[in-house]
Formats: sequence, structure tokens, C-alpha cells
Amino acid sequence: MLRVGAWRLPLIFFCLLITTAKVSSASVPAVHTLESLKVAYMYNLAKFTRWPVSTWKTPESSFQFCVYGSGRVSNELQTLHNKKITGHSIVLYQPLNEADFSQCNALYIEPSEHLRYRYIISLINRNAVLTISDDGRFLRHGGLINLVEKDQRLRFEVNMRRLSQTELKLSSKLLKIAILVDKPR
Repeated sequence: MLRVGAWRLPLIFFCLLITTAKVSSASVPAVHTLESLKVAYMYNLAKFTRWPVSTWKTPESSFQFCVYGSGRVSNELQTLHNKKITGHSIVLYQPLNEADFSQCNALYIEPSEHLRYRYIISLINRNAVLTISDDGRFLRHGGLINLVEKDQRLRFEVNMRRLSQTELKLSSKLLKIAILVDKPR
């Protein structure tokens, strides 16, 4: 079991990353492309999310990071293969049919698939899947997290109403640095 204190150092690193990372491609070295920053955000967002106890059938179960659509961010997500989230090795997975979406723990949907957001989100266990995209329309269609550029920095928006309807728990420290959208009344 992960101790609360064990989150501090990685969370501090993540906070430093997001407060200092500029997204202007002219000033970012090749190793820190916008796509690689987005992948680093997704990894850390997943890392600081708690899933329901029933999420994994065994301690050896893998973390299914699903990717829908193709693009530069989807290609960059390959760098996460075999990294760990809550002790579970990440396996990147591209769902091919409707039933495949039931295996996702996290789901990144490429903006090119914006016409299918509602449909794709309807196929997952909305209570226990962290949904992420980088398109301003995503949160309006039921997504949880949207990566956004603001003031030449990469930030993330969290749909608080949608989050309150899930069994997922984002770290309170993570929520402090998020742009909170659609807060429940």
C-alpha cells in the first residue's frame, strides 16, 4: 500500500515540471516536445489517481492504458510501455471493438476523434476509467481531463462534476494545480 508521504517527492517533481515547462516549440529542446510533455502529464495524472480497490483482479494485473485514434501524442505514449502505476506495469492498448474498451484503466482519445467522444466514453466503465484528451471540446462530451496550453504553458483542466460521479480519486495536491471546470453546485 502506498503511503501518503511517498507521493510527496514525485508530486513535487510534477509540480515543478508543470510550472516551468514552456510549450513553445522554439524554446523546448527536442527531448521535451509538446507531445512528450503531454505524455509526462498523463503518466503523472494517472500516477496520482487512486482507483477503486476492485480495479485489479490480482497484484500482477497490468495497467491498461488505452489509446483511441492515431497521432503524434498517441505515438509518444509508447514511451510509457512497462512503466508502473500503483505497482502495475503499463500496457498500451488500442481497442479494436466495443468490448475492448471494458479493459481500459485510462483512456487517451486523440482530438481527431472528436466526433466520437460521447460514443467512446459510453463504452467504458465511467466509474473507474481516467479519460484524457487535449481538445477543448472533450470535457463538454463527458471527458475527465483535458490538457491545454495557457500562457505558453501546458496545464490541465479537470471536469469536477464528472469526477464527482466516478470512484476515482485525484490527489488533492493535484487538484490544487488544476484548472477546475464545471464544479458541482
